[in-house]
Amino acid sequence: MKRVLFITALSLLSATQLVAQSIKVDAEIRSRAEYRDGFREPLADTLNPAFVNNLRTKLNVAYGSEKVKAKISLLDARTFGSTETTRTGNGIGILEAWGEYNFTPEFSFSLGRQGLNYDDGRLFSYADWVNTQPAHDILLLKYNSEKLKVHLGAAYNNASDVLYEEITPYTISYKTLNFIRAEKNFGLLSASALWINDSHQSGAENAVKTTYRNTVGGNLWLTNKQNPFTFLVNGYYQFGRDKANKDLNAYLLGVKANQQLNEKYSLHIGGDLLSGSAYDIESGKSNTFNKLYGTNHAFNGSMEYWAALPTQGLIDVFAGATAKLFPKFDINLTYHYFSTAKKIDTDGTKGIGSEIDITVNYAVNEQFAIQGGWSTYFANKGTDILKKKTDVDTRLPQWAYISLTFKPTFLNK
Repeated sequence: MKRVLFITALSLLSATQLVAQSIKVDAEIRSRAEYRDGFREPLADTLNPAFVNNLRTKLNVAYGSEKVKAKISLLDARTFGSTETTRTGNGIGILEAWGEYNFTPEFSFSLGRQGLNYDDGRLFSYADWVNTQPAHDILLLKYNSEKLKVHLGAAYNNASDVLYEEITPYTISYKTLNFIRAEKNFGLLSASALWINDSHQSGAENAVKTTYRNTVGGNLWLTNKQNPFTFLVNGYYQFGRDKANKDLNAYLLGVKANQQLNEKYSLHIGGDLLSGSAYDIESGKSNTFNKLYGTNHAFNGSMEYWAALPTQGLIDVFAGATAKLFPKFDINLTYHYFSTAKKIDTDGTKGIGSEIDITVNYAVNEQFAIQGGWSTYFANKGTDILKKKTDVDTRLPQWAYISLTFKPTFLNK
């Protein structure tokens, strides 16, 4: 049935190509092989490292005219060997399916399932690294001009096609999501401001509790191609009630600077501070920041030890260098030092280890790219406490991967 619907959609698009402004059909086929010997947490000596190969396939159909835009993106994610060779079914699902109407060249709205990606991906991100990318069922109102951009979003979720409001808590995702984001350019500097209100439900039948969380903040950045020095600073404050219905008072501060030394070499340095809760915090309160719907892999180390933020918060100080040895080839090395924002225990432990990440990119052409990487983590007492490895003998954590990405374009008119 899905094949029939998709072929019908392609036929309709082909029939309208004479009046359409643009029709594009493209795909992405990405295979990523990983060697995991302590990925996300130290591995016990008694366990064997894992070698896995994951495949992500996306098929995109995009349509655009003066007044209407639309996109359908299908996604299939699987692990090599997870299905039999004779399997005839498939696991294809909808990643994105939305339509957009332009009232004017600046003002429009879009409705449907769509990815959200703002600023550096802290709170909203396409999260391209993960095989099953996130998307939101949401209505967006957009105003985009050269000097000012304003987006308003609103979402309301149900677990099924109900006839009356659920009397059991909705737990698949957030119950509601509302946000407003504004971005303005000031010449060399640009700034953005963001307010997010999301709600979650808990409880039992006929006793549903809805909690509301607010996140406010913004970004300031300097990104001018003519300037060898660039930076990004962001800060957010979080308040209201968290998912566990605790009184929330938390914050995030981040900074990253990049200095281009010459055409080949650049240096970067920065730090993140995500607030956390003391081990003896008063019951019913929380100071732990939640990263909401942002990407994990792009921040705080490639080995994702702290993708799930410690209750005590996180401090990440990092520095590194990038070498673009050839026009299509670059290599990046970054060192991270981690500690918690609050003490882990009565001994005052805060340090939770460090990490080295090396990433290599080779863009063969527009339709084929290779990426590889190697990382190692230097665990310590704090790492073992948070990862519950204090009584386990572990090896030096290491992780390596190689990713091959194909991006063919079948139609572009």
